[in-house]
Amino acid sequence: MGMIGCYFTIDNTLMQQVIEGETSLNDLNPNDYPNLDIDKSWEGIHYLLCKDISDGEPPLSYVVPLITGQHLDYGSFGAFYLQAGQVAEAYQAIAELDEAQLRLQFDFQKMIEEEIYPFSPDEDENELFAYILQYFEEIRRFYSQAAAEGKGVIFYIF
Repeated sequence: MGMIGCYFTIDNTLMQQVIEGETSLNDLNPNDYPNLDIDKSWEGIHYLLCKDISDGEPPLSYVVPLITGQHLDYGSFGAFYLQAGQVAEAYQAIAELDEAQLRLQFDFQKMIEEEIYPFSPDEDENELFAYILQYFEEIRRFYSQAAAEGKGVIFYIF
């Protein structure tokens, strides 16, 4: 099955309750909120944008937020949160990125060397780029809506 990356949006009040421990993520059903499944593309997209497997420089590190200081206990792998302002910053950073720019940043061989999930040496480079691009574009649409609504984002892996 693999490790699937998912997002859901929540309002600022609920986000603060989650951050402060007043509400547990385990008590929330992600399907009750606007959500997005990005399949196994999450680490590939993060690496493409940040050239690292975790953290990275904001605001691009907010696109697939693997931010140590914004980790929450949730499921087997935990979750990461972004407040509404960070979502807006992330959207601004990726709003104008196009396929050509992303293609220039895509280093298939380096991703294989770094063992970026879900890449493997026997896969087609162009197919993997298309896979990453498809989910990147879905994230951009999702962040556009979340930013427009002033929502925060929870990202988790299951």
